[in-house]
Amino acid sequence: MSSDKIKEVKAAGEAAADTARDELEAVKAHLERLVTQHLVPALGRAGDKAGTLKEQAVANARELADHAQSDLAKRNRGQSSWLSIAISGVVGFILGRLSR
Repeated sequence: MSSDKIKEVKAAGEAAADTARDELEAVKAHLERLVTQHLVPALGRAGDKAGTLKEQAVANARELADHAQSDLAKRNRGQSSWLSIAISGVVGFILGRLSR
C-alpha cells in the first residue's frame, strides 16, 4: 500500500471513530433526558403511592388490633363476671358451713 492510501484509510478510521463517538454522545444525552423527564417523576409518584399504601395498611392493622382487643375484653368481662359469681357462691357456702 502506498502512503497516500494508508493516510486515507487512517483518516476514514478517525472519521468513523469521531462519528461513532458523536452518536454515542447523542444517545447518552437522549437517555439522560428520558430518565430525568420520565423515569424520575414516575419513581417519585410510585414512592408516594407506596407511602400512602403503607399508611393505609398500618391504619387497617391498628383497627383490626383494636377490634380484636375489644372483642377479647368483652369475652373476658363476661367470663370473669360468671367466675366472680361462682367464687362468691363457693366462699359463701364454705363460710356458711363453718359458721354452724
